[in-house]
Amino acid sequence: MADVQDDEIPLLTKEEAIAEVRKWLDKEKVDPERIFATSGETTIRYKDLPHHLEQETPDGKLLLFAISRGRLMKRSREQQMQDLLQIIGQPPKPEKPSRP
Repeated sequence: MADVQDDEIPLLTKEEAIAEVRKWLDKEKVDPERIFATSGETTIRYKDLPHHLEQETPDGKLLLFAISRGRLMKRSREQQMQDLLQIIGQPPKPEKPSRP
């Protein structure tokens, strides 16, 4: 992913996005007929994603953004969960005895 400003979403390359989709289909066993996105009369299924990304269709560019954003959000959630688990896993701090 390219360097970007803090407020921008780093876009995956076309190849990275296609690899991500193939991972969903092959390793995570997402149903290829499952709908990824729909807009008006247009429906894009998971099995259609590689074609749209390879052909760089207008839909493909929007899909690239969506896949990139999804990956970024997933990493953010994973990092937040790790941070939370570290907080939970820390032993409580000993209390200082109060003076009468």
